[in-house]
Amino acid sequence: MSIVIKIKELFSLRLKQEGIFTDKMIFDLVFPVFIQQVMSAVIKITDTIMVSYVGEAAVAGISFITTLDNLVNNFLFALAIGGSVVVSQYIGRNDLEKGCDAVKNMLYSIVPIAIVACLVMFTFQIPILQVLLGAVEKNVFQSAQIYFSLALFSYPFYAMFYTASAVLRAMRDTRLVMLCTVSMLALNLALKVLLIYVLKLGVLGAGVSMLTSAAVVGIVMVIMLCNTSRKVHVKNIFKVELDFKMIKRILSVGVPNGIENGLFQFGQLTLQRLTATFGTVALAANAIVKELNPISFVITKSFQNSIVTIVGQCMGAGEQEEAAMYTKHILKVCYILSLFVNLVCIIFNPQLVSLFGLSSEVNEIASSIFYVYCIGAIFFYPTSYMLPNALRGAGDTKYTMVVSMLTMFGLRIGMAYVLGQWLGLGLLGIWLAMQIDWIARSAFFVGRFLRGKWKTIKVI
Repeated sequence: MSIVIKIKELFSLRLKQEGIFTDKMIFDLVFPVFIQQVMSAVIKITDTIMVSYVGEAAVAGISFITTLDNLVNNFLFALAIGGSVVVSQYIGRNDLEKGCDAVKNMLYSIVPIAIVACLVMFTFQIPILQVLLGAVEKNVFQSAQIYFSLALFSYPFYAMFYTASAVLRAMRDTRLVMLCTVSMLALNLALKVLLIYVLKLGVLGAGVSMLTSAAVVGIVMVIMLCNTSRKVHVKNIFKVELDFKMIKRILSVGVPNGIENGLFQFGQLTLQRLTATFGTVALAANAIVKELNPISFVITKSFQNSIVTIVGQCMGAGEQEEAAMYTKHILKVCYILSLFVNLVCIIFNPQLVSLFGLSSEVNEIASSIFYVYCIGAIFFYPTSYMLPNALRGAGDTKYTMVVSMLTMFGLRIGMAYVLGQWLGLGLLGIWLAMQIDWIARSAFFVGRFLRGKWKTIKVI
């Protein structure tokens, strides 16, 4: 009987004890993020299916630029997460005046960085594409160039979106973030129907729809942040009031996080360049798997985006042991639910891959890689990506940055060339190298968490 009780406890999704956060509060925080992730995955898959209507060259070209966009956008997102750590800890301390100052200074520091990135990309777009794409086929290069010329103007609007989303999550208003995210994706999708299917604008239509949806939702979310009825908000947005101590505090957490994400995406670009040497079929298969991946990690991603708020508010309130307790509990829940989701992905793998309507050769490669991805995600994704976000919530961003850089450049890229190119495994070798990276990340982050040094870090 005691064994049965222990098994029930092992697989229980409820907290053994409650503190700052209750089971209901965690559910209310995470569930809208989960719905957001599911809707995002479905809409993005539908988006890629629409683009595949234009052809494999369009899928490959846009996939290249998406990887480059991720480099910039993930850097901006990481800066916003750094700011949300500061805001969360002020909320946990109940210092709302400082929280409002932090929100305004987040906007005044992150959006200008995005504008600079936009201007640099615009000025050097052709050399950047030549370095990024290498010796790809001419039609792939043309598709990438058209899409990139529009995508780069979306960066300031995504900076607004990420900043507002991070602040709203810090206030536990994940429902509004969900609605705004789904609205942006749905608008993007609706415009693609019009521009690609009706007006036959091809890649140009894909770029215009993405830029328009980002601009509309980004501006609307900043307006929402100016609502003074919110716990923390932007006061007098057009009155420039820079608090350099606050900006330094935000950037001290955000910049290491941003560098980590930026270098991670730079590594992805390097791998994308290696992928290009395997041909258009490999590029198209790679694009399909990248679109299916969010289904696999939807559970972990939901908690990953929420754990920063949970740990941040616990640390701000001086409850380090509660931060550790919630992290352990959420990690266990991630593993239980991720097992179920990935088994479903494995069972329906052929059907998911066939949705994109590409050639049987592309489908065969994509299917084998997606099997590998799902199996690895069951064992290593939560500790590779959810656990470091708990450390970031405590302000331990320098350690996560160093580990991510070492494993990306020392293992993922190195082993991708060894397995993919030298041993002849092709695209499969690149994805196997990623699994090796996950194993190393998991070992480092679990060790860091158990040693407990992150509990002593002071952010505010």
